[in-house]
Amino acid sequence: MTLSLAGQIPQIDLLNNKLVHTKSWLNSGEIVKYFTSHPSVVAIEKKVSATKTGIKLAEQKYQPEWGVSASYGYRADDPMGRSRADLFSVGVTFDLPLFTENKQDKEVQSAIFKTEAVKTEKLLLLRQLLGSYSSAKGRLQRLKDRQNLYTSKLLPQMHDQAEASLTAYTNDDGDFAEVVRSRIAVLNAEIDELTLNVEEQKLNLELNYLFIGSIKTAMTSNNMNYTNSGQYAAISGEK
Repeated sequence: MTLSLAGQIPQIDLLNNKLVHTKSWLNSGEIVKYFTSHPSVVAIEKKVSATKTGIKLAEQKYQPEWGVSASYGYRADDPMGRSRADLFSVGVTFDLPLFTENKQDKEVQSAIFKTEAVKTEKLLLLRQLLGSYSSAKGRLQRLKDRQNLYTSKLLPQMHDQAEASLTAYTNDDGDFAEVVRSRIAVLNAEIDELTLNVEEQKLNLELNYLFIGSIKTAMTSNNMNYTNSGQYAAISGEK
């Protein structure tokens, strides 16, 4: 039984290949739009919605509360054997919050603070995703430069040197040790190139994680009217 290995490592395609590999850098506000569909951001959005519901519930306590109660009581005959009328009562309650500056106001303020805290959490997460993207793209660009250097210059030169050493040795004009050293240098360079290729795939995975769920956003971003321009400016530091 023989084991055959592929000549190349598996290639992982980027979800936003053009965006990552373009030499130009979009401004932070444009990049952040690609992260709004990230699962972690969507989860925080749901938390924001939940806290907004908490504000509405707290504000409801400012409204007057009405209550209606009814009761029925059966009465047996008196000791003399005379019948007595049963009892039926109806009650209406009305609760008007007069001093809302204490409990109700504090509950509303607490709910608002929770909402703002979650919004801040979202901004911090978007900045973190933006920073991870910028770092990964920069590393990938430098990695591509090194790969091109190995492919276009280093490896061809080392192969030529190894062939020259082997030719000189076969013509009794070279040293066998030099042939071995040149071949080892070629193998080391090929291992280094393979390491770079593996690192490229790892960076592709890292970038794909950042763009999870962003394909639909990227396709429709030109037709969407983003109303959170102030939020994007806060993330990017722009004014």
